Amino acid sequence: MPRKKTIGFNFFKPVIETHNGDTITFDLSDIFENIRNEYFDAKRRIDAGLGPIEYKINYSYNNEPARLSSVQVDVERQYYHLVFDKLDYQVPSRTTLHGESTALELADNEYIGIDVNILYDAEHHILMIQRNRNSLGPSGIETFLSTIIDSYTENINGTFHLAMVSDNTARTRALNQSAYRKIHMKVTGQRVTGLMERLGINNNRDVETIEISFNSRTTRDGKIDDDFARQILREYIEDVGNDVQKLQIRAREDEEGVVEPIDLVDHKLQAFTDFEFIEDRYINPESVFVRMIEIFDDGGYKLQVLRMR
Repeated sequence: MPRKKTIGFNFFKPVIETHNGDTITFDLSDIFENIRNEYFDAKRRIDAGLGPIEYKINYSYNNEPARLSSVQVDVERQYYHLVFDKLDYQVPSRTTLHGESTALELADNEYIGIDVNILYDAEHHILMIQRNRNSLGPSGIETFLSTIIDSYTENINGTFHLAMVSDNTARTRALNQSAYRKIHMKVTGQRVTGLMERLGINNNRDVETIEISFNSRTTRDGKIDDDFARQILREYIEDVGNDVQKLQIRAREDEEGVVEPIDLVDHKLQAFTDFEFIEDRYINPESVFVRMIEIFDDGGYKLQVLRMR
């Protein structure tokens, strides 16, 4: 039976926060093109027997090595495909359900590479970044890109930053899901008093915050009652940013869709897709990039980001 893995993506704009307080878009395409050419030339020298050549850009993030593994470009669309690897020195083990565990054998200079894929739209200056639990996250990629920019430009007159694209449709979408799997909220202030009263407690007993999760059954068809879910959301959604500190859901927009999170506090624009493991247990970066293009173009996320700019 094939196994599935759900992969998420967030969207960012590369910007420079200048010394005089302005925020301007930063074009990364020239830098990426220079690196792509450098990598191509280095691999050509290796193929010609002139190597080995250490050519991949690497960086230490939180005392762990990382590298820019690959830079390619879809010439027709002008979409750059970047692959960043976090290099884990800790060796995993292999085993069966009932067998003994055996550590994988690696040389001292070998690592376990955990990759993350990035699509960069050179025309509109949008970054679509894959989210993995153990790979480099946006903050690590931002720091890595900042060091690369410093190496390839003289002076940017400010600080490089990845500005996350917000989802201004989050509230509308949250109230129009077909299957609510989870509602998670954290409240303070008067909302604490209100919940305590509902629980039959007449004073708040010095309780500063309350955090609650409502979870459906874990079966495929499990869901929280629609009317109850929407009642909770309508009651608390207007107080987001005040006494409601967290309000997050996991829900399915249609019956066959992927269960996606919607954050009603920070409004991150997110996209998700499923990959099936049939024979190969490794998700090829090229396959991920093809799916990213489909989501970005055909899935409407490119137009959605452009409308929010």
